[in-house]
Amino acid sequence: MDHTTPDAYTVRAAVALAVRAPSVHNSQPWQWHFSGRTVELRADPRRRLRHADPDGRDLLVSCGCALHHFTVAAAAMGWAAQVHRLPDPARPDLLARIDLVPHDTRDADIALAAAIPRRRSDRRRYAAGPLPVRDEIFLQKSASDRDAVLRIVTEAPRRSALTGAATEADGLHRADPDYEIELAAWSGRHYAPDGVPARNAVRAPVSPHELRVREFAGARLPDTAGPDGAALTVLATAGDTALDRLHAGEAASAVLLTATRLGLASCVYTEPFELTSTRALVRDCVLDGRLEPQLVIRVGHLPPGAPPLPATPRRPISEVLRPVAHPYGAGLPIPDQLRGR
Repeated sequence: MDHTTPDAYTVRAAVALAVRAPSVHNSQPWQWHFSGRTVELRADPRRRLRHADPDGRDLLVSCGCALHHFTVAAAAMGWAAQVHRLPDPARPDLLARIDLVPHDTRDADIALAAAIPRRRSDRRRYAAGPLPVRDEIFLQKSASDRDAVLRIVTEAPRRSALTGAATEADGLHRADPDYEIELAAWSGRHYAPDGVPARNAVRAPVSPHELRVREFAGARLPDTAGPDGAALTVLATAGDTALDRLHAGEAASAVLLTATRLGLASCVYTEPFELTSTRALVRDCVLDGRLEPQLVIRVGHLPPGAPPLPATPRRPISEVLRPVAHPYGAGLPIPDQLRGR
């Protein structure tokens, strides 16, 4: 047995956890390919949201989340991921090439991987009360370790600017019929393996003082009572290149899994950054023009007695994971082990 190369079942298990990552509209815009110890993450442009995500920002952030989920899962299984991001300028869809090498699994690896199946995108209102300082430090460090900054928005003028940007983005999107058609196509699903199920979608709050999360069609999830006490954070990067957006997704994954480990509810929100005007508003009025905002993460505790959310569906592994075609030479068959049989 070759102990320096992961078997196909290990790769499949790691990818199965990786695809539990959140993605815009649960579109899951990724493809995975592997050969031996090398795994590739590729963007799936067919799943880019043409009207919500015209420049592909959300697609890259979503794939970055999945990339970090994969490295966490692999580490828990005894494989360190050596990640080469955007390795081929001639192939912009190739987002990462990952070499897996043997790794001594630590308790922290297992604990973080165990958070993956427990994490939910919970759009309900959270209970009132600030986050403990200790939790804030853990969340901010999880972002800074991955080349991003997590800014916790507490000052009233900055919170007002953030909620105002969200309200403006919602209004601009609602005035766009193509956006509305696209949103409805990904909303209120019951049996599909992608999109936002009706059971996981909640109606957006109407208070002008609360962050207006995206309102999906057919929402059936009852909201919790009372005002929203969520801590609002903006995850930002120094620049706004494709690499910055990929890093933002990795950092978002780290923040979400850390929040889950701490017993916190969380939800990613990207609508204000899908439009140039509202993204600039957050950049200038929340981040003082010094950083590029990539996404909002709401964090907090659910009120006592709030029922747990079901997991959102995911596409079958057979649809998203493929062996690299003919890695041993043109025209040669692919071994059964690499086919995952």
